[in-house]
Amino acid sequence: MTSGAYIAAMGIISALGTGIDSTYQALKRGKSGLASVDFFQLNRPNFPKVGMAPGPIKDNVPRTHALARIAAGQIMAQCSLVPDAVVLGVTTGGMLTCESLLKTKETAPKLFSYHGLGTVAEDIADLIGCKGPAITVSTACSSGNTALAIALEMLRSGQAETVLAGGADALCRMTCFGFQSLQVVDPAGARPFDEKRAGMSVAEGAGLMLIVSQKPENPIATLSGGGLSCDAYHASSPHPQGNGAFDAMTKAMDDAGITPEQIDYINLHGTGTEANDKAEAMAVNRLFNKNQPAASSVKGATGHPMAAAGAIEAIISAIAVSKAIIPGNTGFSTPDPVLNFIPVATPIHRSVHRVLSNTFGFGGNNASIVISETATNASTTCARDVKKRPKSQMGPLSVLSYACVTGAGTTAESLDAFYKGQSLAGMITDKTLTDLLSLKKVRRMKRFSRLMLALAVLAGKEEPADTTPASIIGGTGWGSLSETWDFLSRLFAGNERSSSPIDFVGSVHNAALGHVAMELGAKGANITTTGGDASFEQALWTAGILGKKEHAPIMVMGGDEHHAELSFRFDMSVTHKEKPADGGGALVLTYGAVPGNATLTPRLFLKDNDRLAPKDALADLIRELPDFNDRYGAVMAGIPKAYAARGKAMTDTLSNAFSSSIPILDYRRLTGQFATAPAIATVLAVDAVKNNKLPDPASPGNCIELQGRGILLLGFGRHLTAVEVMPG
Repeated sequence: MTSGAYIAAMGIISALGTGIDSTYQALKRGKSGLASVDFFQLNRPNFPKVGMAPGPIKDNVPRTHALARIAAGQIMAQCSLVPDAVVLGVTTGGMLTCESLLKTKETAPKLFSYHGLGTVAEDIADLIGCKGPAITVSTACSSGNTALAIALEMLRSGQAETVLAGGADALCRMTCFGFQSLQVVDPAGARPFDEKRAGMSVAEGAGLMLIVSQKPENPIATLSGGGLSCDAYHASSPHPQGNGAFDAMTKAMDDAGITPEQIDYINLHGTGTEANDKAEAMAVNRLFNKNQPAASSVKGATGHPMAAAGAIEAIISAIAVSKAIIPGNTGFSTPDPVLNFIPVATPIHRSVHRVLSNTFGFGGNNASIVISETATNASTTCARDVKKRPKSQMGPLSVLSYACVTGAGTTAESLDAFYKGQSLAGMITDKTLTDLLSLKKVRRMKRFSRLMLALAVLAGKEEPADTTPASIIGGTGWGSLSETWDFLSRLFAGNERSSSPIDFVGSVHNAALGHVAMELGAKGANITTTGGDASFEQALWTAGILGKKEHAPIMVMGGDEHHAELSFRFDMSVTHKEKPADGGGALVLTYGAVPGNATLTPRLFLKDNDRLAPKDALADLIRELPDFNDRYGAVMAGIPKAYAARGKAMTDTLSNAFSSSIPILDYRRLTGQFATAPAIATVLAVDAVKNNKLPDPASPGNCIELQGRGILLLGFGRHLTAVEVMPG
C-alpha cells in the first residue's frame, strides 16, 4: 500500500453554488442547478439549460481564469501555505474571450495573451505566490482527476510537500455548440442512468484542493489513490464494455491499497449520454459484481463542467466523507433494465469511509481516484507550521528510442542538417506526414494529429523489441489549431447555428494522443500537457514523476502545428517576419539507468521572476550543478524570441557563474520558433551525446567533441527549465 496525501483545504464554484457550505446545502436538497446561459448570446432559441456558475463573474481576466481565482481565493482564506507546485486540468482556457476576438477579426497578439490553457495555472500560481512548476493537463473531461493523480505522485516522490491541484473550465461557444453538433445534449437536462436519458448538460466551474504530504492539524479527508488508463478504442466513444473505465477504477483501488468491498460510495462519471452511462454501468457491474456500493452521478445537478468535473466531484466526494452524505442522482426516475444498475435517486445521510470517483473523456482517457476519511475531519483549518523537507532529486529516464520531424524532414534528414549547422526551420510538408501514415487511418485527421501520429510511428520503428510503450505523455503549446479555426470559422459563417462535429472532436488538445494510443495499443496513462514554451518540459517532468510507478516504457512527445491565422495571435515568439516553422520530437523512455543508453533527468522547473537579476534568478540552478564543468560538454539553450533579451542575459550569467568556456548553442535558431521546439532539441541532444559531438555554435559546419560528457538543455521563457542528457 502506498501513502496517500491529506486534503488541507478546498475551494469550489459550480452550478450548485460558491463555496463548500453552499455546495453541501445544495447536495442535501438534491435539486438541479441547471439554468439558461445569460452571459453570452447563443443565437439560438430554446437552447438547453446549462450548468452555469452563479454570478455575475466579473474580473479582468477570461472567465475560466476568474472561476479558478474564486476557488483559489477560498483556499487562501483557509490557509496560509504557499504550494510548491500547481497542477490544473483545463480544456477551454481563454476560449470564450478568444471567440469574441476572432469573431471581430482582431489580430493583436496581446489581446490573446490569456488564450493558452496553461495561462490558468500560471495565473493561479502568480496569485498564490507559487514559484515552482505550474503544470496544465488537458485530457478532456478526465482532466481534473488526472491533475489530482499527478499531484499525488508529486507528493509521494518527494518533488513537493504541498500541491494545489484541480480543474477549471468556463462555458464557451466551442463547447456549447460542439456538443450540440454531436447530438448528445439533452433538451430536458441531463438524466444520468435513466431509461429516458437523452444526453448531457454542458457546464462550467472550478474545483481546487490543497493537498499536503504531512498531516495537518485538521485534515478534511485523504486523497488515497489514483488510476489512469486509456481505451485506445475511439476518438470520442468509450469502449462499449467499459474496459478502460474498469482498468482505471481497479488501478485507483490498488493504488489506495483497498478492495472493492471497502468502497462505500461511487461518484459516477454519469454524463447522461446513452453510450457513456452504459459503458460505465458495465464496468461497475463487472468490478463490484452483486455487491455494489451506493452510487450516483451529480451531473444532473451540476451539468458536465468538462476539465473541472473531476475536481468538483473530488470535492463532493470529500464532502461525502466529512459530512456523511451520499448525493442523489438528480434527474433519475426510471431504471434502465439494460444497465442492470440503479443509482441512489435522492440524498442519503450515512457514514462514508471511502469514495471511488470516476471521470472519463474524449480520446478514451479515464481517471479514477479514491477519497478516504482521516482520523480527524471536523475542521478545515490548515496547518501553518509544516516544515519543508529537501526535495528529492528526480531519477533518470533511459532513452530506448527517439525520432523527430522538422522542416528539414524526418529524423535522419533533420540530424544530417543539424550536424551541418543548417536550419531545420520550416513547415513539415504534407508528403512527409502522409508517406509515414496510411491514408485510411488519417483521412479525418488534420495537421496536428497527423504530425503526432507520424512521430509515434517513427519512434516505434526504432524501439527495441518488447519495449512498446504502455503510456503516452505529450506536450503541445496550442493543440489542434486547424480544427479550432475551421470549427469557429464555420460557426461564425453560419450565424452561430451549426458547425462540424468532426472538427469539434479533433479540436481538443488530447485528440492527437488518443490517435497515438490507438495506433500503438497503449492502454496506460494518456496525458497531454500544455503551457506555452514549457509544454514539452511539463510532459517530461510528468513522465519523471509517473515513470517509477508505471514500471513500463513511456512515450514522451512534444509537437505543434503552424497555422497561418492563429500561430502569430497565440504565440508571442511567432511573427510574420519569421519563417513559419513547426514539428516535434518523440522519445521512448523507461525509468532508471539502462547500461549503454543515454539518460534524461529533469533538474529544474520554476517560474522566472523577471524582476530578479539573472544571477539571482539562476541561483537554484547554479546551486544544483556544482560539478557543471566536469559534467557537461555543452549547453543547448532554448530562447523564445519573445524573451530574447532575458535569455541572452541568462546564458551570459551562466557562463560567468562557472567561469566556463563550454559552448552554448541557441537551438531555436535552428528549429525555428514554435512552442515545443524543446522536444526536437531533446532528440538532437540525445543523438549528439550518443555520437559524442555537437555542431560548433561559433563555426557552422564544424563539430566539437563532447569528450564523453553530457549536454544541459535549458529553457528560458516564462519558466526556467533544465534537463540534463547524459551518455549511458
